[in-house]
Parts: sequence; C-alpha cells; structure tokens
Amino acid sequence: MDLEITLKETITVRPSELQAANIQTIELSGLDRISPAMLYTIFFFKSQLKNDGENPIELERAKRALQRVLVSWYPAAGRFKFNETTGKLEIDCNNKGVTMITAVTESKLEELGCLHEYKPCYEKLVPKLCQSSDVSENPLVLVQITSFACGGISIGLGGSHALFDGVGAFKFLASWAYVSSGKDESDLTFPNHSRDALLHAISSPNYSCPDTSAASIYEQDHVAAIQDLYRIPMQAMASDDRCWETALSKFGQIDPQGELVLVTLSVKKVVVDAWKGMAIESGKLTRCSTFDVLCAHVWKARVMALKLHPSTNICLQFPVDSRSRLRPPLGENFTGNAFVLASVSCSVKDLLKEPLHQTIQRIQEAKDVITDEYIKLYAKALEYSSDKFFPSMRELTIITDWLRFPFHALDFGWGPRLSGAVLLATPVPETAFLMLDLEGGYLVRLGIEKKHVQNLINNFNNFDFNY
Repeated sequence: MDLEITLKETITVRPSELQAANIQTIELSGLDRISPAMLYTIFFFKSQLKNDGENPIELERAKRALQRVLVSWYPAAGRFKFNETTGKLEIDCNNKGVTMITAVTESKLEELGCLHEYKPCYEKLVPKLCQSSDVSENPLVLVQITSFACGGISIGLGGSHALFDGVGAFKFLASWAYVSSGKDESDLTFPNHSRDALLHAISSPNYSCPDTSAASIYEQDHVAAIQDLYRIPMQAMASDDRCWETALSKFGQIDPQGELVLVTLSVKKVVVDAWKGMAIESGKLTRCSTFDVLCAHVWKARVMALKLHPSTNICLQFPVDSRSRLRPPLGENFTGNAFVLASVSCSVKDLLKEPLHQTIQRIQEAKDVITDEYIKLYAKALEYSSDKFFPSMRELTIITDWLRFPFHALDFGWGPRLSGAVLLATPVPETAFLMLDLEGGYLVRLGIEKKHVQNLINNFNNFDFNY
C-alpha cells in the first residue's frame, strides 16, 4: 500500500541542561568504527487517545522527555569528527542536538496489516535527511513521530551504530520511554559512554598477545572470526574510516530492481521449545538456548535455499556481548559497541547432512571461544589494522540476537504499550535478526535474493530435522 505522509515540523532537541563535563571528545574503539552507518527501526503504538491528527500534548511530552534523557545520554546530541592526527572517527559531544520530525497521515494502523512485516511504505516513517559529506554536520540520532488517523502513533528511530550497540541503543530508547511515561528518571541506571576502559585493556603494557600490527586485518591468523572470512573471497574492502563510511552507505540500499527482498519469518514458541527439549532429551546436548536452536535453524534454511555447491566453504558469524566476558568487565551500563563476532566455518555438504544438535554444538563451541583473551585480540586487530571488514556475500550468514530486548515493555504513556516493531534495511541487509514476536513466539528478519525467497520460506517452515 501507499502511505501519504505530511511533515509538520522539524526541530533540534538538545539536553534540557548543559553540564560542562559533558562537553568532551569520546575516542571510539575499532568495534565502534567498523560500522558507523545509520540503523532505522519503527515502533507502532495503537493508542486510545482521541486523535485530532497531531496529538500535540503527547508529542510535547515526548520532546521534553527526550530533552531530559539527553542530559545523561549526551553523546546522542553530538557529531562525528575525524581525529586530525590519527584519522580515526571520534564523537564530538558538542550539544548540536537530535533531529526530531513530527508528521501526520490520514491512514490508520490497521490498514498496514501485519505491523512487524517490512513494507516499502515504512521508509516514509523514518527520518531520511540528506547526509552531508562532512560527517561533523550529520546528526547521530534522528527521530520521526507520526500520528495516524486512528489515534495510533509510530516512532521512527535512526541511530549510528558507532554511537551505541544494540544494548546501548535499546537502553537509550527505554530511558526515553520511561521518562515520557511520567516515571522518576532517578530510578534509571546512569550510562557509561567512555571507551577508555576497553581501549586501555587492549593497549595495556601488562597485556601480552600475538602481534596484531600487521598491515591487513586479514593477516590476523589468531582471530577465528577474521580467519574464517579470509578463506572466503572478499567483495568489499576499504582502506580507512572515510572510505569505509562510503562503502557502508551503499550496502544499506535495497536493490532498485527488487533483487533483494526483506523477509520476516515467524515460528511459535511451543515449536522452538519442542526443538530444544528434543535436543536435550536425546542426550546429545546438556544445554540449548532459544538463540542456539534458531541460529542453527536459520543457517541451515538459508544455505539450503541458496543452493550453493556442496564443497563451498561457508561461514556463520554472530555477535557476542563482551561486557561481562572482558576482564575487568565493562559493566552493563556501558553503551558503546561491546560485541565481537563468534565464527563457525564448514562446507555446505557438512552443514546440510549433519543433525541439528551437531550444528548447535558448533554454535555453542564458538561462543565458548569468546574469552577475555579473544576479545582483546579481536578488538586490537580492528584497532591497529589499516583496513576494515564487513563483507556482504552469499557464503557468509550473519545472525544477530535481538531476543534479549523487551520491546513489548516500551511505554511512552500513550495508552497500550508497543503494538509492533520493524527493522528497516541494515548496512548488510542479508543479516538475520532474531526478535520476539509481540503476539507470542519469535520473528526472523533477513534479506535474501528474490529468486530464493520461496525456498527460504519452505525450508524454514518445513525443515526435516535429524537429531
């Protein structure tokens, strides 16, 4: 369907109070700088508010809440800049603000159908400003609040991945909702935005590790996630952060001919629980998480759909949160990028012939590799190598775990809580995101070539598992 949107106002939202200590430069780590592209998510609320087309009281409350939240989440109101000496990307906490757009539409939420399924018209519900070639001019966070004719509201949120990782971004959003709903902001945990502890951990003279000073990141043979990618032909590389940002902006675009399709798949909780129970009861596994079984299932289904040659070397990679694994720990209030990639590599033939529990074992073993030493090796490799990697290729499956984010609990004080959440195109649109289905069960959102869509759906829904 088409969606006619009328933009009402564009404003800059700054912190409600300016604290001198917040005017600073935050040095980013290699984990931050690998992906500075914008990530867009939309949240739908089926409000019971009496709608006059604009919801002025609710919008004003959301704006004031954002102003208050930005006092502690001040990097979101800053801008990127390049360090003149190192050429590396940094955050200039200069209080230039978050861009907020308000809009209205005559459409009703029920006309959109299933809210969590991506539709091209959703692109109108997120703020897409013209990006300047000068990174210091571009906002790091963009917000669009759209009022629907039924009284419903959508929040389209765009944020740079170099600013916060998924955990940090969700806590920022949750803090904003918490304050907007009228709750006491003093109950919130104070965020830690400094990357100093992470940077110190990988540069400390007390920490010895294999040489990570090689010119190319692909020469880091002691980091599994990097070596697994090295074995697969690269489709994209960039020599520094400036070129890398340009390359990433191209990755985020869906092919205009529609060759790449964003697909949302769903599976009921009882089905996943049954898979987990069968794996454990068979005696083949002692533990099995929802992520483990979904990750294995999606990898098999995607690889089978692509019909790759049986001898082709393939790779599964998934981010693992290092906050509690690093020594000393970064702390749960750390907002920067703390995820490192775990990696599994094998041939197509081996993946498709092995029973599900063996694939799950591969995934669990890859997670166990993410130790304090591995994290420091990985982060140091990104920090000191002259190039970056984040390739987009059929042989690589990337799966990101958003199951831990309770989007359903978001409450801006508009009546009923969240009714739907959808992720738009990402820097590598083939990435699979695992999310909770607000109606029960689980969702998988990934991009795949149009010609493989039906095969993917069939494999996902009808895969015959051999335990």
